[in-house]
Amino acid sequence: MSTGKIKSSTVEAQGAIAELTGLKDITTFRTVEFGESNVQSMLNGKQLANELMNDISKITSCVLAQANKFPELAQRIEQRDQVDAKSWK
Repeated sequence: MSTGKIKSSTVEAQGAIAELTGLKDITTFRTVEFGESNVQSMLNGKQLANELMNDISKITSCVLAQANKFPELAQRIEQRDQVDAKSWK
C-alpha cells in the first residue's frame, strides 16, 4: 500500500481502497477439515485454526467497511475545498 499526502480527491480515495478490494475473498473462509483423528493436539490445532480464521474474517470485514467510506468522505471534502477556493477569488 502506498503512502503520501492526504488529498481531497475522489480518484485518490478510490485508488487507496482499490488495494483492499482483494481482501473480500478472506471474509469467506474455509474451515480446516480432516478425517477422523483422536490426537488431541491435532484437534486443538484444528479448533485454533478455525477460530483464528473466523477472527481474521471479522477484522477484514471491518477494515473493508471503513475503507469503503473513503470515496464518500473524499467527495465531501473535495466539495468543501471547492467552496473554500471560490471564497479566495
